Amino acid sequence: MENPSEAVFHPIQIQNRSGQTLIVREYQLNDFGALVEMYKGFEPKRVAQGLPPPDVPRIAHWLDQLQQKSRSLLALHEDRIVGHVILCPISDAAVEYTIFVHQGFRGQGVGTAMTRLALFFAGELGFAEVFLTTELSNFVALRLYRKLGFQLKSAYGDECEMRIDVVSAANAPPRAA
Repeated sequence: MENPSEAVFHPIQIQNRSGQTLIVREYQLNDFGALVEMYKGFEPKRVAQGLPPPDVPRIAHWLDQLQQKSRSLLALHEDRIVGHVILCPISDAAVEYTIFVHQGFRGQGVGTAMTRLALFFAGELGFAEVFLTTELSNFVALRLYRKLGFQLKSAYGDECEMRIDVVSAANAPPRAA
């Protein structure tokens, strides 16, 4: 690929454990209002490093800032956004990963599928490693990240940082939930 920043994520269908079909695709500018709506009804608020923000003006500002410097994937169920993955570059070789899944779709494999797809996309974008930060008390997330190959890099307070080499993650083709 000549310019990884021009990589295109091709929409893919996944199924959650309930048998519902979701479409995972890259964020587009006209998704902004629907993404704000997802976060408006998102619970619990401020669950990860104070995110998502608690009210619409701050949600809109946060998303606007993110979209200027990152790439995002969305999971849609019947045209409603129910998942959001953010890949925010922290260097030429590394990207920070963040995921939010609407409470009505948690525990259904959506986060696992979106994480796999995001790791694949990070490789397509030319990144060599992916970092994330999560709470040490978020046992569900920690189990998922370890299962996918993330390694603990450091822990501080009630949070930890994990990383994975994209080369190893991107070699595996994305799989549905």
